[in-house]
Amino acid sequence: MQDENAYSNMENVELDHFSRQENNFTVYSRNEQESAITQQPTNNEDYPGFRRPIPVSIIDEDYRRTIAPSSGLGFLLDVNQLIIQQTIELVDLISNVSSENRYTVKVPRGDTIYYATESSANCHRTCFGSGRAFSMRLYDKTQQEALILERRLACGNCTFCCYLQKMEVWIPPGELIGTISQNMSLTMKASFNVYNKKNEIISVIEGPSSFACMFGKTQNFQIYTPDRSTQVGSIIYQWDQVQVSYNILLKMMGNITETKHKALLLGCAFLLEYMYFEYSKKKTACRCIC
Repeated sequence: MQDENAYSNMENVELDHFSRQENNFTVYSRNEQESAITQQPTNNEDYPGFRRPIPVSIIDEDYRRTIAPSSGLGFLLDVNQLIIQQTIELVDLISNVSSENRYTVKVPRGDTIYYATESSANCHRTCFGSGRAFSMRLYDKTQQEALILERRLACGNCTFCCYLQKMEVWIPPGELIGTISQNMSLTMKASFNVYNKKNEIISVIEGPSSFACMFGKTQNFQIYTPDRSTQVGSIIYQWDQVQVSYNILLKMMGNITETKHKALLLGCAFLLEYMYFEYSKKKTACRCIC
């Protein structure tokens, strides 16, 4: 009998102890608003809620920028040499009339950065050949228009006429960045001034005589500072044994860093291509209209 009373008392003590522990529990209501973690903790106050940008190293990047340009003149950043190659199709070879030319602008490694297409009148190509007026549009890798070269109808390669060569260089959406103008010379020596949009001379280009340019296979045009004291580049017309064709090589020194300056020199290279190196397939075409 005593054992039964002792056992009953132990059960009462355990129940009383359990009830006291239950009363000490903290009860959370389901109706309380719950908050979720939306961002990781960070010690940098300049980038709250965002990861710090991590620089990515590109293998064999040749000291170029790690961030690739998106479009337009950005592809001329850190580029000191450009190669202009004309693309010729079968129709161009069998036709008696000059067709609208097409070019690719590459870097020495072979990567194409621009595609150039000519737009000109059929009567100009028939009558004036390489001296025709045209509009050259350059497209980048994203198929966006990067440059527009506007050449007027002028004398083919005479240096003593009153209406000399001139080319305007534009960028979208209609901004004139500069012009290339031929200088008058009684010695028949090729000479050009490169102007920026403020009509200030930023480069002077000199080459051999026009007579030598018409018959020479390899020609070199030097790019000088406005005072003609220092050479800062060159435009070379040379034979490429790999491509089995003539190409134009544009070299620019490291002190030419502005992309608009490089674009103007690229436009000058195209002007020289038409004036001295590109010839009409029609023999009766006029090269000079004085």
